[in-house]
Amino acid sequence: MTQTKENTMPLLAHLDELRSVLIWILVFAAVGTGIAYLWHPDIIALLTKPLTTPAGEPIKPVIIRPAEGFFASLKVSFFAGLVVASPAIFWKIWSFIVPALYPHERRWVYIFLPVSVLLFVGGVVFAYMTVFQVGVKFLIAFGDFNPMISINEYLSFALTFILPFGIVFQLPLVTLFLVRIGVVSRDFLARYRKHALLVMFIVAAVFTPTPDMVSQTLMALPMYLLYEVSVQLARFVRPRPATDPEPKPEEALSPREGP
Repeated sequence: MTQTKENTMPLLAHLDELRSVLIWILVFAAVGTGIAYLWHPDIIALLTKPLTTPAGEPIKPVIIRPAEGFFASLKVSFFAGLVVASPAIFWKIWSFIVPALYPHERRWVYIFLPVSVLLFVGGVVFAYMTVFQVGVKFLIAFGDFNPMISINEYLSFALTFILPFGIVFQLPLVTLFLVRIGVVSRDFLARYRKHALLVMFIVAAVFTPTPDMVSQTLMALPMYLLYEVSVQLARFVRPRPATDPEPKPEEALSPREGP
């Protein structure tokens, strides 16, 4: 009985640390939301800038419910707040992963952390500057219709289209991490390219807010390019030697250690 308790306590402590990480992420997101709300008119103006007719005339979104404008402002502030708070959020995520690494591997977190933030912000900026604007213009020009677009619906479309790119751009970093700890290898990644492409289209179908193939393709193709970049970068990463000593349970699951 005592042995069972000793074996389960580290796991319970690990789950408690996971709960703490999630709470801190919500706190950081709330602070980021408050900061972003100060500039929400500018953010909304930036997001609606690509909203033009095929002739290049701007389309002014409308509200169809009295509170729609207010909730749209809160929505855009929350998602922008995630970008603002991304350094702190990624710091908590990596601090949760660090105890599972060997001591000599933990120094890589100081490299992975800033790269994670740069990739996330870079993915958001890339999506807005390229595929989002192309997608909006294509969808608006499709068919002979008079556009009357709800601001809430448009912002939902914009944010759920742009922000996933920040997550998708983590693919090279996550892949290198998995190669390093021996979960996958470069040969494995190269061998299953076709399967990866199919998975990417499925992921794009889940993330894109519209069911059209254009939006899905605009998201899946950058994902596949990042996958190919990951395959090439993987050749420079050596897997963890099989002879490395296994970390002690309390060392692997300790919730108190951080980067």
